[in-house]
Amino acid sequence: MRMLNKDHEVFLFTLTEEHPSKEAQLALSQVTTGLKWYKVNRWKRWVRLAFAALSSRPFQIHWFYQRKADHELHQWMGQLGPDVIHCQLVRMAEYVRNDHQIPKVLDYMDALSAGMNRNAALRPMGSRWIFQLEAHRLARYESIVFDYFDGQTIISQADRKLIAHPGRNAIDVIPNGVDSEYFNNGNATEKKPNAKSVILFTGNMSYPPNVDAAKLLVNDILPKIQTPDVQVVIAGTKPTIEVQKLASDQVIITGWIDDLRTAYASADAFVAPLRIGTGQQNKILEAMAMELPCITTPHVLSGFPEHDTAAPPLVLAESPTATAHAIDELLTNKSKCAEIGKKSRIWIEKNSSWEAQARLLEESFVNSTLYKPEEATWKIKR
Repeated sequence: MRMLNKDHEVFLFTLTEEHPSKEAQLALSQVTTGLKWYKVNRWKRWVRLAFAALSSRPFQIHWFYQRKADHELHQWMGQLGPDVIHCQLVRMAEYVRNDHQIPKVLDYMDALSAGMNRNAALRPMGSRWIFQLEAHRLARYESIVFDYFDGQTIISQADRKLIAHPGRNAIDVIPNGVDSEYFNNGNATEKKPNAKSVILFTGNMSYPPNVDAAKLLVNDILPKIQTPDVQVVIAGTKPTIEVQKLASDQVIITGWIDDLRTAYASADAFVAPLRIGTGQQNKILEAMAMELPCITTPHVLSGFPEHDTAAPPLVLAESPTATAHAIDELLTNKSKCAEIGKKSRIWIEKNSSWEAQARLLEESFVNSTLYKPEEATWKIKR
């Protein structure tokens, strides 16, 4: 939004569960021309979810949709007369998919159905069926809603392949970026003290893929690490009870951190053993920008964009044993740590600036306003 707002008028409509703080309102007002939020009614959410079993639409659609929010959005849109609508995630598509008078771009971000399918595979047998049902509904909805929008974007080619629509190759791949000026090791207010070796993992700790990765890191990887005096720090908002129970003398659960750069600057290595979830991981980009060597899975690497330059300098490990071994190798080789960290920073500066990604998004907006039959998914019969 900050990049787009330099040359355009950006108006943001967003749902929220709590009244936004003054700090949040101020921050958003600096990168938008106009801001409007709707505080969702929790009781109506649960009522809609109860009736979702009788619907074929994903549960997430029912969870995020409220008629009053829809009314307020369209009332505002009527006043603004926007040139293009950017719809963030299929979860919000129900609000605007029938507004055919305005060009619309749907940002899938990632293939939510595939992520839900992977999540289902890790669930207990008793609850697995509900995640499989949601995965099936999401896949169907991702395909149906495609045709309601004039343009579509997604975060990686790997995710684009997972959208079950014959025209999926028309989806613009626009990777995530990172604020490399902000996430800069030289700007961190705290530096690592000469103490224990610190392994860091960050993220929203109520998000199932992050919860799974945190449990894997503490329960399966940490016991296999041979390096003495290793401390694991799990930093992120809303840690679930499962995550909180991981805390010990060797494991710190921070909860919300005002400035996440302090956590990155205090770590020796970033470890993200993610095995479910889709898309490109912002946490990895931030750690790389902060010159932290990153150990992650091939699953995460598949979400990175393909570049003509070198591949991202990530250390890949698939099993807990291999991950622990990679951690030991880095922690006992400080020069290798520093080398990977510097290469990571250089890679981010070359390939993941927000300026470049904003230009791609602008192109997608422009293309959504044009009708080009020669590029249509279904050829027009003359």
